[in-house]
Amino acid sequence: MLCPRCHRSYPATQARCSYDGATLSSERRLELLQVRPSRKAGLVLDGRFRIHGYVGRGGTAHVYVAEDLKSGEPVAVKLLEPPWSENRVARERFLRQGEAALAIRHPGVVRIEHVGEHPDAGPFLVMEHLFGETLGAYLAREGPMGLDIALPVLDAVASALEAAHEAGVLHRDVKPDNVFLIGEPGEPYGVRVVDFGLAKLRDAAITAAGTAIGTAAFMAPEQCVTDEPDPRSDVYGLGMVMYLALTGSGPYGQLDAAEDHLAHNLLTAPRAPSARGMPLPAGVTAVIARCLHKDPANRYASLAALRADLGALVADHEPSALRMGPPDHDEYVPQSTFAVTVARALRERLARAASRTASGE
Repeated sequence: MLCPRCHRSYPATQARCSYDGATLSSERRLELLQVRPSRKAGLVLDGRFRIHGYVGRGGTAHVYVAEDLKSGEPVAVKLLEPPWSENRVARERFLRQGEAALAIRHPGVVRIEHVGEHPDAGPFLVMEHLFGETLGAYLAREGPMGLDIALPVLDAVASALEAAHEAGVLHRDVKPDNVFLIGEPGEPYGVRVVDFGLAKLRDAAITAAGTAIGTAAFMAPEQCVTDEPDPRSDVYGLGMVMYLALTGSGPYGQLDAAEDHLAHNLLTAPRAPSARGMPLPAGVTAVIARCLHKDPANRYASLAALRADLGALVADHEPSALRMGPPDHDEYVPQSTFAVTVARALRERLARAASRTASGE
């Protein structure tokens, strides 16, 4: 049995949802799902997945609701769109998303059901259908999260990323829009980490050298200058998500250009949350600060270490980050000639901006 509101599943003997009291349905009805009309409606992929309607888009792909004709269940289909579907590297990277997610066995990672290519529609991924909203949508509507909601959500994300790292997968694009909150809007009861499209498999080498991978506002310093990322890069991304979720804004104020985000992530010490008008417990502030150190050696060495401190916060105990204090020195040192050149350009960009501010421009 299925709740038509929150989509929780129940045994056949139950009549009402324990969560919201709605009368349970005996089957998953696609008409219960909100979709927009699409010219692709009715298209059947691999003889099994019939597209029902359009629900959203990312940077390179559109997402549709479809029916699995084998099971009758709704699924989400992600289709790579032109011109990306005609680009070899983009196609390989897109299909790698499915490969990366398939390599991870964790309830907090969106489940990939099928990976394929349609002769006319291009490459596609079939994923479990999720009912809810992204963390980004939640924050845009509700503003900062309270600690009682935020800490369990952040721990769930950290757990999913920890499992990814154990499977040899770096996400490289940890941000609120890639954290999906399952449940009624404003009342999440589950979390899925989605969109491993920029993920790096341990043995993969698709990305061209000298290409920054990720979303500028959430990229670790090493990503900003195109150096090799490691698990501590995802720690940084999650630290940025934590800062935004708890304060409602980023640590560098309102920035528009991607280059400004890169420059500040590389070179500027983040403002304390209290400076943004959001006083937080000292332990919470210390955990965020440790995630956002410029030198990866000063961050948490792993998601497991970060989760230990998140668990301490949930239990109202003192996290290790509070006992450690700030490092004596915290600067990212570029590791390649190209990274040195990028860092120099970003430093000059900040200097020009500071000069304009000083002159009153």
